[in-house]
Amino acid sequence: LDSLLQEMLKVWIEALLCLVLSVLCQARLSDRSDIGKCGYNSLESPVFHDSGEEKFFNDTVIKGGGCAFPTKMVILGAQGAGKSSLANSFLGWDVTITDPLPFPVGHGVQAGTLNSSYASGSWIGLVGSPGVTIVDTPGFNNSVGQLEDLVWLLGELEEVNAFILVFRYKDRLSSDLTNSLKSVGKLLGNMNKNLAVVVSFWSFSHKGEADREARRMTRRRYENQISNMLKEVLETDIKVPVFYIDSHYKKTDDHERRMFYRETTRLWQFMQNIRAWESLPPAKLKAQVRRVRRRTGEIKEKCQVYVEDKIDLKINAENNNLLIQQQDEEIIEMRRTIQNLKTNCLKY
Repeated sequence: LDSLLQEMLKVWIEALLCLVLSVLCQARLSDRSDIGKCGYNSLESPVFHDSGEEKFFNDTVIKGGGCAFPTKMVILGAQGAGKSSLANSFLGWDVTITDPLPFPVGHGVQAGTLNSSYASGSWIGLVGSPGVTIVDTPGFNNSVGQLEDLVWLLGELEEVNAFILVFRYKDRLSSDLTNSLKSVGKLLGNMNKNLAVVVSFWSFSHKGEADREARRMTRRRYENQISNMLKEVLETDIKVPVFYIDSHYKKTDDHERRMFYRETTRLWQFMQNIRAWESLPPAKLKAQVRRVRRRTGEIKEKCQVYVEDKIDLKINAENNNLLIQQQDEEIIEMRRTIQNLKTNCLKY
């Protein structure tokens, strides 16, 4: 009897959730409420390359302008992982919208995001949703300049509710990105508790689910693989939560739409249930950046000396090879002379 009641309760909760989601999904683009004032936080860092305020999606999304909501999210990931598409979807974009986008989207090997930028609007663009500020970043590599830009960006934000690591389904985690995450953590403080993974290109279409079924790949199995990999590369015991959000879902497909709203709801709940990550105060941040620059300068100087030594060693090696070659030729000639002498001496 108890198991039957539990099963009935589970079915009732799922039905209620589907009902709520179906009501939310019926919200039209034109129904989005104006975001009004962006909040009390000011963003004036030159890192954002802010050229003034821009508005998108019928003036419901504001890009730049120096204002941000208290709830802030930073999108990280390798180039081509789908960061900008995901960032746009968090502000209400879907594949049916052909209007200009807050965050440009790249195609193929072409990067859409060249510099960090931010935009504010209602969460997933629905009327009555709380405000959120999304920060889109370029695909990070080992560039000191990009790493420093990220550090200043985070310092300007002061607080971040979640760092979203976008991980493309079937891809491997970039070592450059993990090194950047660890470096920023050492500079500004550990961000692992606020880190979440969003798996992109995980389609909930019938074709996508059939492909994963053929591969015997489930969400739980893939989540465990990612979590174990992050524990190893980030050297942490924290299990990073994983969400499956398809920014290119079909709004006309009930299942795809329901899964999009379910996963974005789970992500929002994660952000609300953790303490916001706090950056270092400006004075300490400047000191840390100066230390990094000084350290980087020392490393660059050592690298320059190493390069020069390497060039000298290469020249010396070439000269030695020439000398050895000459000596080999002289030895061969001496052997010939000795052989001739032996031959001539035997005649007498």
